[in-house]
Amino acid sequence: MILTVLADNRTVSFAFFDEGQEKATPLSTFCIAALPARTADEYAALLDMMAARGHFHGVNTVIIASVVPPLTSALCRAVHLLYGEIPTLTVGAGLRSGLTLRTDTPADLGADLVAMAVGAATLQKPPFLVLHCGDVTTLSAVDAGKDAPVYLGCAILPGAALCAKTLKEEAALLSTVALAKPPHAIGKNTGDSVRAGVLVGHAAAIDRLIADFEAEMGKKNLPVIATGEEAELVLPLLAHHTQKEEALAHKGLYHLALLNAKKGKKAP
Repeated sequence: MILTVLADNRTVSFAFFDEGQEKATPLSTFCIAALPARTADEYAALLDMMAARGHFHGVNTVIIASVVPPLTSALCRAVHLLYGEIPTLTVGAGLRSGLTLRTDTPADLGADLVAMAVGAATLQKPPFLVLHCGDVTTLSAVDAGKDAPVYLGCAILPGAALCAKTLKEEAALLSTVALAKPPHAIGKNTGDSVRAGVLVGHAAAIDRLIADFEAEMGKKNLPVIATGEEAELVLPLLAHHTQKEEALAHKGLYHLALLNAKKGKKAP
């Protein structure tokens, strides 16, 4: 069994996969808060509890994608506390990705972006775009290459919920607004005005980025693979068609684990 771990500034999510699947489908996923004060012992205890609840035993490989270095070390220690010295891979320099990275500094590319691009490449032949809608929204461009998909780069912008939170914090007269699809672009009250500005405006920004990506890549009507916890809010407002995929980064991590296991890759 393969355990995949995805960590960002807000959450740590886990997924269990049976080895040998042609189509990567997690048996189960769960998510916990990424608290700065949480220790490796606590992460190990929580992981053990969740694994026991799902009767997930026999984990022999773990792969971690983290954009928070202190979390990476704590999670690696937690895995070793729970499972012993099994191969524990971390996405970063030295790990085969199956992608050609054409960014200025490939070593600085976020592990989550790599995982999502790999996951999308198992579902869609390049060229394509990968859209993640979360606290941070990212749009990545992946082109066809001679030997492997080519990761060209990405755009990063604040997510819809983060924009709404910033409005509340910086504008004294605006109250907290629950995000939902606004009835109109022209808001008739404060709540609908904020929803229209944040969500319709966010969707418009993404649509513009998609159009600019296509122009710069010299392509038209590129497939867009979308994922993320805010996707349900944003995708219905987009002019461009998207294909929504759950647990895209975890599916990519599963394939990265298989790729590096085949090559005899050991834990960094």
